[in-house]
Amino acid sequence: MQELQEDGGFPTFRDVLLFAAAVGYRQERRVPFTTAAGDPIRYDTLTHPAFGEALVGMIAANVVAEDPEIMDAVRLEERIKIFEEYANGGLEFLQEQVNVRHKPASAIVIDLVAEAFTESGGARPVSVDELLKGVTWG
Repeated sequence: MQELQEDGGFPTFRDVLLFAAAVGYRQERRVPFTTAAGDPIRYDTLTHPAFGEALVGMIAANVVAEDPEIMDAVRLEERIKIFEEYANGGLEFLQEQVNVRHKPASAIVIDLVAEAFTESGGARPVSVDELLKGVTWG
């Protein structure tokens, strides 16, 4: 995590964890979190800025797609556990990539982001009409 933060362009460990969870989810790498791996993730660490909370929810909603109640407040702990497992899997995957490719973490991050854009067709311009499609006023 230290190398990812310092060399990968992530300002905080929170940002490293968010990226790692997204990588873990994309690579379908869900690895149980053990106390040997470190302290559990404190949820309040992920909620500022708010997009961290959204990513935790999106991953959980996709993993437990058949159960919309996963988003209920009483199941927050379960959502965090799912997030932790994907973050752990993502960190494991990133470490493997550093070891196999013999590149610095920053290059691996760039490669993964470029790969994601290539596979998804990349960013494309969107008109205001497309952004507001389906929005009704009043």
